[in-house]
This record gives sequence, C-alpha cells and structure tokens, in this order.
Amino acid sequence: MSFPLEMAAMQAELIENRPKLKQFIERIHARPAYKHALERGGKYDFANSIK
Repeated sequence: MSFPLEMAAMQAELIENRPKLKQFIERIHARPAYKHALERGGKYDFANSIK
C-alpha cells in the first residue's frame, strides 16, 4: 500500500497540508519489514521521496 502514497508524496502540494499522511509514510519506511524488503529487492526511486 505504500506505493500509491509515495507517488502522492512526490507531489509536494499533496503532502504539505497532510502531516498525518506524511507521518504515516514515515512510519511505513521505519518498519523492519519495509527495510528488509528494500534490502532484498533493492531501493527504488520512491522510497525516499518524502520531503
């Protein structure tokens, strides 16, 4: 479910006024399972797109 949220986060105006959404995406990125998936599958461009 993180992919659509990360796509939305790439549009700055979509996330600027939604601090809870930004926090939710940051919590997803902090999860051990998410980090493990990136280790196994490799990074992708949207993984660190949150500003």
